[in-house]
Amino acid sequence: MSELTSKEKIMRAASELFYYNGFKGTSTRAITERANVNVSLISYYFKNKQGLLEQMTVDYYENYLAMLDQLMEQYQPIDKPENLYHVIEEIIHYKERHFQFTCFIQRELSLDNIFIRELFSTYVAKETYYFKVITEQISKEYHFNEMKKEAFYLQFKSLINAPFTFGNEWKKDYDWDDSRPVFVNAYIDVLKKWFI
Repeated sequence: MSELTSKEKIMRAASELFYYNGFKGTSTRAITERANVNVSLISYYFKNKQGLLEQMTVDYYENYLAMLDQLMEQYQPIDKPENLYHVIEEIIHYKERHFQFTCFIQRELSLDNIFIRELFSTYVAKETYYFKVITEQISKEYHFNEMKKEAFYLQFKSLINAPFTFGNEWKKDYDWDDSRPVFVNAYIDVLKKWFI
């Protein structure tokens, strides 16, 4: 595997520090110290800390939504259990591979600020669209009424995001460095049982 570039080191360090300290609690100096790079590189690559967060968010969601788009095309009809399970597995694995940033984003989504409103109007709206498509297809297969359809959507979205919304809860019970794949596979099995 090739060595990380300075830009990648900065983004990795920022993800870790945002996860532990929040955006406001993380200084650019702390990020560059953790990344072991010159502080001027934040300005060079991202303009400032806000630009760094925006770039990280764009990268995260662009890749995530491209994956969702591909999955929705590849696994049709989505109401077949094995197709839905493939989609769920890929979503959970993507979020787990970006665990710290996923947890940070989920936490930030609970706040009300301009950055979050922009996220909602673009990326989160697209994720919602895909989850609504899944809900619609499942609803037709199982003949859900409107109330059950809405409940399914809320439960589905909540279950997909639960390990990342409550990351510290999961961290208490699992050694994330060694057992993440074990936990993820066990959690996917729980989700599959929820659909049965």
